[in-house]
Amino acid sequence: MAHDVLDLSGLQTEAINELTSHIDRGSTLQMCAIINDEDKTVADSVTPCIGDIARAIDLLLPRVRSGGRVIYVGAGTSGRLGVLDSSEIPPTFAAPPTQFVGLIAGGDAAIRQAQEGAEDSPIAGKDDLVALNLDAERDSVIGIAASGRTPYVLGALEYAKGVGCLTIGVACVSPSEMGQLGALDVMISPLPGPEVVTGSTRLKAGTATKMVLNMLSTGTMIKAGKTSGNMMVDLIASNKKLKQRSRNILRKVSKHCSLMADHDLDDLLARCNGRVKLAIVVAEKGTSIEQSQLELDMAQGVLAKVLAHENGSQVEQPLVNGSNRHRAVLCIDEYDTSMNSVITAARKALKNLPRTTQELNGINGSIHSSNNQESFSSIWVAAAGMDRPGMKERVQATITQQLDLDKSVQVRVSNDVDLLAAAMVRHPEVSSSLVVIAGTGSIAIRYALESNDGTPKRVARAGGWGHLLGDEGAGFAIGRQAVRKTLCSLEEINLGHRRAGLSPLDTKVVEFFSGSLLGRESDLSNIDLLSNVLTASDEGTAKGRIASIAQTVLDLAGAGNAEAVDIISQQVSNFVDNTLRRLLNPQSQGYVDPSRCGLILSGSVMLHSVYQTVYQLALAKHGIRFCYTEAVPNAAVIGVEYLLASEARPKLSNGVS
Repeated sequence: MAHDVLDLSGLQTEAINELTSHIDRGSTLQMCAIINDEDKTVADSVTPCIGDIARAIDLLLPRVRSGGRVIYVGAGTSGRLGVLDSSEIPPTFAAPPTQFVGLIAGGDAAIRQAQEGAEDSPIAGKDDLVALNLDAERDSVIGIAASGRTPYVLGALEYAKGVGCLTIGVACVSPSEMGQLGALDVMISPLPGPEVVTGSTRLKAGTATKMVLNMLSTGTMIKAGKTSGNMMVDLIASNKKLKQRSRNILRKVSKHCSLMADHDLDDLLARCNGRVKLAIVVAEKGTSIEQSQLELDMAQGVLAKVLAHENGSQVEQPLVNGSNRHRAVLCIDEYDTSMNSVITAARKALKNLPRTTQELNGINGSIHSSNNQESFSSIWVAAAGMDRPGMKERVQATITQQLDLDKSVQVRVSNDVDLLAAAMVRHPEVSSSLVVIAGTGSIAIRYALESNDGTPKRVARAGGWGHLLGDEGAGFAIGRQAVRKTLCSLEEINLGHRRAGLSPLDTKVVEFFSGSLLGRESDLSNIDLLSNVLTASDEGTAKGRIASIAQTVLDLAGAGNAEAVDIISQQVSNFVDNTLRRLLNPQSQGYVDPSRCGLILSGSVMLHSVYQTVYQLALAKHGIRFCYTEAVPNAAVIGVEYLLASEARPKLSNGVS
């Protein structure tokens, strides 16, 4: 039976602590020892809540990444703790000053002086949130009340849940009115027990509450990429203490900064507006400030992802709790769809098993020197065309037979695009993601995580029609437009329509397909570009060669060539307008608003920094903003992570999955 709102007798925080009933009769030293002994129990009271706290962090993360606010609501000590936590996040993690907001019953005056009676109005809690003009899709509200019954907090939580915000409750009793309110997504209830001084919840309950809030905010910031390891890389050097800390971090994290003098580090920080993380990328990669910031944005601010390719290793992502880091798995991302090429790739990987992930595409680096196939517990083969009828079954059976695999080895066969969707395992808090690829061709596919086992499943697709019918924004389309432009230029010269020579872009196209450099005295009338383009050669088919020129066009665009920029802009615009936006139509099957959806990018064209810049600008033009964006240069590594993480899920049967 629920307690009356004014009945405090049943609350754990109001119980009599028999261990401190004579605290006023001992010496000062004995008194302090008793208080200290009671405080030692607080951390243990938080331990049973770790699962709830982790779930809350995973729910907060996509909203915080999308710019949503985290609003703490409390009264008295609970309110002050919320204000404290919210005010410390911006200077610690360089979060926007308005992103973490602390509300206390009675207003800011209550921070210093108690405002009696302010906590008793649920309407006041609602009104304070109404004044903030909540964004239901992105904002989160954390209600804090040691007793779990403060009317101001309950009123705020009911209103926040009513408009659709994420709501989290923190109380030091259980069961509680807050938990029974029906207005919470997550309830966190550490139980530190009776206070040293009966009912004084600023003591153990306050300490437990602060530990929970610390874990929520710090954990969210860590997951959002605000640290590198345990280094506070996202701070802004705004005073002497932080400037010295910034120098120390630069020297610790960046090998290029380790021997730099203070004045050189200060100059680097000044150019980066005091932002340590940006300075690290500039120093380590030697890229411009603008390019470095773009790469950080594409990596959702995670420094390790940006630097992974620079130091020749892949980022080790945390997998699933309980996964075995010594389990050996193999993932093959094979571009050639022929059976022989897949078998050859598998045999090569098995033969070279002792080598590291830096040398072998997608092999877990913790494998020992054994070189037989029994060292692998699971294998994933991904290649184009594997979703054709019967193909998966034939490939699975052939691999098992040709490699003489033990029946215990789990074999997974899929389309290469499905391999990219495995990146969703890195973002378990986001249930829907788009995989967008621009290579020779282009395609966009929506995936959703299965509710029972977390496996990505195809929901809808757009594009992928092939180079003859579409695939806008892809390498072939870019190359074709560049070739057409150059053919027009040559034709106009031969027809006498123009006297000027070839433009820099035209020259690059002609040189690419002719295999030789053009001199100043070259006779342009003798250039047969069309034959050079359409004639097959040892370098591949006409389709492949036309697609290959896209990298040259992208490089020219990066150097500021106006013609190249125009081609890339047109193709990206076509891709976004005619392919991606079909999936983002609210009437599309499986539609999820982009703010609650991830974006996974891959393909040789998409991974070019110029293309990604133009692509992000095109999304911004249409107001499209995803909760995370991840560029995947090595899909096989993603596959390895997924296979390792699958240990925490039910085992695959030895067959096609």
